[in-house]
Amino acid sequence: MKKRIEQAFLQHEFIKIIFQYPSSDRAIIKRGLIIEVYDDGFTLEEIIDGKVTYSYEYIVEIKTEGDKQ
Repeated sequence: MKKRIEQAFLQHEFIKIIFQYPSSDRAIIKRGLIIEVYDDGFTLEEIIDGKVTYSYEYIVEIKTEGDKQ
């Protein structure tokens, strides 16, 4: 997942990231642009929440926004 995040960062792709947290019954979807990449996570300029930093740990899928689900 880290390589895909780095690719989206370098190509300025608007992406959709799907997270599945252990305590959650449903997936969490975030959309936006990657603005920073770290060894253990990344910062996303999310369309609703603004700048948020996430870990790679709970990502289950990454799509270019506009891909069919």
